[in-house]
Amino acid sequence: MKYIYAVCFLLLVCGCHKENDTPVVLPARTLLVYLGGDNNLDAETYDKLVQIKNGWQDGTDGKIIVYQDTPFKDSPRLMEIDGKSEKGYITIHTYDQENSASPQVLKRVINDVTRLYPAKSYGLIVFSHGSGWLPSHTLVNGSRSIIIDNDNEMEITDFAMALPDHLFEFIIFEACNMAGIEVAYELRNKAAYIMASSAPVVSPGFTPIYAGSISCLLEETADLQRFAENYFHYWNLMEGDKRSATISIIKTAGLSNLANLIRQINTEISGSFLPVGNLQNYDGVLKAPFYFFDFAQCYQSLSDENTYNALQECISQCVVYKRNTPFYATEEGTFPITAFSGMTTFIMQRELNDLNEEYTKLQWYKDTNTH
Repeated sequence: MKYIYAVCFLLLVCGCHKENDTPVVLPARTLLVYLGGDNNLDAETYDKLVQIKNGWQDGTDGKIIVYQDTPFKDSPRLMEIDGKSEKGYITIHTYDQENSASPQVLKRVINDVTRLYPAKSYGLIVFSHGSGWLPSHTLVNGSRSIIIDNDNEMEITDFAMALPDHLFEFIIFEACNMAGIEVAYELRNKAAYIMASSAPVVSPGFTPIYAGSISCLLEETADLQRFAENYFHYWNLMEGDKRSATISIIKTAGLSNLANLIRQINTEISGSFLPVGNLQNYDGVLKAPFYFFDFAQCYQSLSDENTYNALQECISQCVVYKRNTPFYATEEGTFPITAFSGMTTFIMQRELNDLNEEYTKLQWYKDTNTH
């Protein structure tokens, strides 16, 4: 009997030892594409899904996982792009009707993806409406926020709280007006790089380039610049008001130094309102109020030459890639681009008391002002 126990023990030990000697090889990257389309962008989410699956390449060392929420019965759902099944993707899970603009839902989706598809690194693409840092329902048309689901909107602070610190290598916003310093700073501990547009994004956004470019994001070192260049070149070749694109890649590691410098500048100009009438804005509307101004231009008139040169150097450490067409377009017309630093910022204005107060709650404001 003791002999049998001894043999069983040895087999157990050997079995465990063999299992522990087999390392788990993780894929290079899991890419989560979050399609918040329970709004007037619902049809676009299906077009994007088709082009994303068309961009899948066999042998890719990674996974593409798509969360799609629309008003239709087949969503919300979580899908894995595989390129093999009849549709090119398999549905992993279908959720009950939910609010995709809820930070709790976003957090749960991220948890599901990291649990089911562990990887060496992660990337995130977010498609929906966008309005930078602005509080929900600030814009009159009610169709712009980070993510919108019917009448629900997710604000940047809630979005940031839903993301684990340092999980994502990059976050790409396929949404309007998300290249604000306020957005990037709120996400500085969430991702190494942020890709976004200063101006409104002309529909259908990234859809035409997904098939040929999404593989860039699954390389061991994601080729963010090639993805951004492909997007810019596609729209820059268009004619008329379709020739409209701004895109930038922001390296978040440099944002703390930038905040320190802006704090010095703000200390010197404390209490003054900057005239905004002649500044480049990216709102895409004909009449005030305006909310999105070119970051570098805002501080150019407030700084002496040495300070402004230092500011430009700081910005260059943060904005590692930027491109723009000569104009950007919205439903209200085309607007010339005369200043483009790759980031926008809000400027407090006397007539925007309530919004000014909301602005003081942002981490960017707190870290760049002494009062």
